[in-house]
Amino acid sequence: MRSPSDDTGAEPKALSAAAVIVAAGDSTRMGGGARKPLLVLAGSTLIEHTLAAFDQAPSVSEIVIVGHAADLEVYAQMARDAHSKHPAFRKVRALVPGGKRRTHSVRLGARGVSPEIDVILVHDAARPLVSVEVIEQAARVAAREGASVVAVPVHDTLKTSASGTHAERTIDRSVLWAAQTPQAFRRVLLLELLSRAEAEEFEPTDDCGLHERYVGPVPIVAGDPTNLKITTPADLAMAEALLARRAKEQR
Repeated sequence: MRSPSDDTGAEPKALSAAAVIVAAGDSTRMGGGARKPLLVLAGSTLIEHTLAAFDQAPSVSEIVIVGHAADLEVYAQMARDAHSKHPAFRKVRALVPGGKRRTHSVRLGARGVSPEIDVILVHDAARPLVSVEVIEQAARVAAREGASVVAVPVHDTLKTSASGTHAERTIDRSVLWAAQTPQAFRRVLLLELLSRAEAEEFEPTDDCGLHERYVGPVPIVAGDPTNLKITTPADLAMAEALLARRAKEQR
């Protein structure tokens, strides 16, 4: 990669990133009703809050939503109304039905990204409070190092329990990090890792598990405890409170 001081005098190429938003789950732990991406959070759908951060991120030029098949037409209508009612959908390039497992969904989404894109950011639709700053840092580190994982140190004391009724031992938390999203990769590398995983039927619980298996350790980008994943109704209530606090601070 040429540096800004190369003798050609040419400006360095601007980073071009795409976001693959994974929104294909059944949301079984939310207690029924609409799936998580379409739940209302502070007056907008959860997925609109998620997309808004990527819409505002300078490096992100396109978004691919990997959605539950039953929700794709709703997303399509929102994308058609992007310049009036749903501005967070302005960068949506493609809507893709999800697969049976997360890795399948990410593979389908990554294949929908334009070939000129440098970096793919894989992000859970259920993390609506991600910041533009975290997105940009994850993209920059992945462009430089090949991949990055947003994570925060674990502060709670962790115990093991095979039975679920008795604590057996304490785990050293000093080396533990809680992974968040986005998890970012150079586009070509991610496609290669996903193809290898498909051939081996390897299905990690997160995307950086691919890099850990086939390449090695993944650079960490400092995350934010407020970048929580909406899994239960209590999480939704917490997100509402955090958004209210943000709005108050911005006044």
